[in-house]
Amino acid sequence: MYNTGLIRKAFEEQMHIEAYSIQQFEDVPNNKVFRVETAAKSYIFKIYAKRDWPENGKLAFVSRKLGEHKIPHAELFVFNRDDDNFPYGYLIEECLPGATADRLVLSRDETLKLFEKLALLVSRVHRIELTGYGYTGSGIGTYTAFSEFMYDVLKDDAPSLTANGLIEIREFEDINKAICERIKCCDMLPPVLCHGDLSTKNILVDSNEITLIDWDDAHSLCWMADIARMTLWMKITYDSDTADACRKVFLGHYETAHNQNAFMEIEDTLHVWYGLDNLSYYARTLMEEKVKALLRDSRRKCGI
Repeated sequence: MYNTGLIRKAFEEQMHIEAYSIQQFEDVPNNKVFRVETAAKSYIFKIYAKRDWPENGKLAFVSRKLGEHKIPHAELFVFNRDDDNFPYGYLIEECLPGATADRLVLSRDETLKLFEKLALLVSRVHRIELTGYGYTGSGIGTYTAFSEFMYDVLKDDAPSLTANGLIEIREFEDINKAICERIKCCDMLPPVLCHGDLSTKNILVDSNEITLIDWDDAHSLCWMADIARMTLWMKITYDSDTADACRKVFLGHYETAHNQNAFMEIEDTLHVWYGLDNLSYYARTLMEEKVKALLRDSRRKCGI
């Protein structure tokens, strides 16, 4: 259990509000997340596990962009990496009402309706055009080409994948080059705000309304990248029939000025990219074999 006294001290010094109670959320990966109750409202206090992620400036930038486009989101109050008690930093933000979709028992019809709503919401997010591809800490991505950014990021996964014996370095390099060549067609698409982790754990449901939360993985990418990561997540999470149905509903309600058929042509290639990225994450867990199988299937479909 984290020292809640340190959380109370930081919260009250930053917000100038008395904290009545502090309760940790269970089963939250990576970071530690707490609900802070005050007399008037509730807040989220998140303690980060890495000093360089999310990058400084990103969450404030994303919050401002969402506000400019009138997209509902949790208001960010504090992002601090200057407190010695929290060496990797913390944030304080609004705690919105509702529960994340992964904590709800939803019927098949309710699940499909959820992804219909998500498609409409993500369509609005993807209309937020940014400058440059890549990380958004400064608000301006440092890459001029989507494919170059994706190549460099996947290259960073190489040590983890090869050290765990998941793939040979030569094969990995060949795959990464092939992916980069295939996704160069996306370089002509504008960089837009992408959530980076479209999954039920980041969809807050309150009555009939949904809100996307946890923008730590936000990037400036082409819209296809955000959706491909989500459709691979569907395959990892659901049985094949449910995954296909959720994908179909999402794509049927997603709105874009660009050619949606182009996504169908590049989806499996992007699944190879995200499959390798996920394989690094799921190495030596119960999900490793499933991710390997999905990766093999995606490689077969796109010929990489």
